[in-house]
Amino acid sequence: MIGILGLTRRTDPGLYVSGEHVFTGSTNVRAIQINGGVPVLIPAASVAEDAEAALSFCDGLLFPGGEDMTPWYYDEEPLPVIGPFRPEIDDAWLKAGRYALENKIPMLGICKGHQTLNVLMGGSLYQDLSLQDGERIQHLQKYNRTYLTHHVEVEEGTRLASLIGAGKHKTNSMHHQAVKKLGRGLKISARASDGIVEGIEDEEGLILGVQWHPEDLVDSAPAMNQLFADLAKRALGRQRLS
Repeated sequence: MIGILGLTRRTDPGLYVSGEHVFTGSTNVRAIQINGGVPVLIPAASVAEDAEAALSFCDGLLFPGGEDMTPWYYDEEPLPVIGPFRPEIDDAWLKAGRYALENKIPMLGICKGHQTLNVLMGGSLYQDLSLQDGERIQHLQKYNRTYLTHHVEVEEGTRLASLIGAGKHKTNSMHHQAVKKLGRGLKISARASDGIVEGIEDEEGLILGVQWHPEDLVDSAPAMNQLFADLAKRALGRQRLS
């Protein structure tokens, strides 16, 4: 059972189903389902109210993409370059991460989820890539999410390398924030050619994060399926130990 941490959106008054709705991208659901997991959407409000009740049945957690991370959680004030952020979502996701750490639930973070896991471990973020010195490649692609638009270099000897191989890989890219200070107990598993951190993981095997969107690449870059198969495998291993 893989819990997908949910986002919320509100439809305009007067529409057929107006009000607030919990959602995740359908590609998140499919990527888990075709790689050995049973996807379950977890509302942030449920985690905020009672993490044990919301998450106790989960064998693994997916932290998906979303809006910007609230800078308060890494001791910064919002700068003019930051995009929309949702403290109530971030508070719930961090609470879910703490619960997962305490209960040894394996996690996979994607884009905003990758950044959230870094902050969970005491790391920080660039609120916008313009704040990092040096020339930047394009990290916010301008067309279909299934397109491969830049390379990442995967470090040898990492869990990520064992899944998709060390060396250069083509990925998609849809972000303007990135890991700045690395969180405690984490190591970098991949970087872009401009030095941006594209992959993180821990030694214990609980945390794996990638800055790109592998859920949109399960057909155009089939090796990315291994990230979801690995989450299912780690979750199954935890289930057998329970």
